[in-house]
Amino acid sequence: MRIITVLLAVLMGSGCGAGNGKRPLGAMFSSAVVVPAITALSPTSVPVNSVPFMMTVNGTNFGTDAIVFWNGIPQKTTVITPQQLVVAITDADLTDSGLVHIFVRTGGQNSNTADFVVTAQ
Repeated sequence: MRIITVLLAVLMGSGCGAGNGKRPLGAMFSSAVVVPAITALSPTSVPVNSVPFMMTVNGTNFGTDAIVFWNGIPQKTTVITPQQLVVAITDADLTDSGLVHIFVRTGGQNSNTADFVVTAQ
């Protein structure tokens, strides 16, 4: 029992960084939240009522569970690399002209929003 008490005291003392000028022990084991980011879409626009197409989403920190959202609706997404996704855009997604907000969710985190334009004919 004494060994456990001494061990806990040592760990607690080193964990608070008591006077040593170093980071607390807990800081060495904390994990940073990695947020995905979109840097580019390709294409960036298509005419209304276009045929279905594959859109490429480039960025950073895309996990294997990454999903692209089209105006808040999840789309069928294929992860190519942690920097590239491909998403199937259907003809049903292209029936109205206007701005479409695209974001990626991965690891429970949402990326920034990128704008896609469905242009009027």
